[in-house]
Amino acid sequence: MDKDFITVSPSEGGQGVTKLSVQAAINEGGSRSTFITITGGGITKTIPISQEASPTNVIIVGGKGNIIKTTIM
Repeated sequence: MDKDFITVSPSEGGQGVTKLSVQAAINEGGSRSTFITITGGGITKTIPISQEASPTNVIIVGGKGNIIKTTIM
């Protein structure tokens, strides 16, 4: 199952125990959030998921050839 920026697999389970894998896509923009809802055995749980903004790499080259490399978080 794909939802917003996450992938959950498997998307369905059978009787007994089902282990889930939840993966977030690489974030190349601002912070983002979503949720997944899991239901089983008469119980429903909603789990919030958030991912911080990606860092921005900056390279500044001065007039005399000086190079500054930094990351803005």
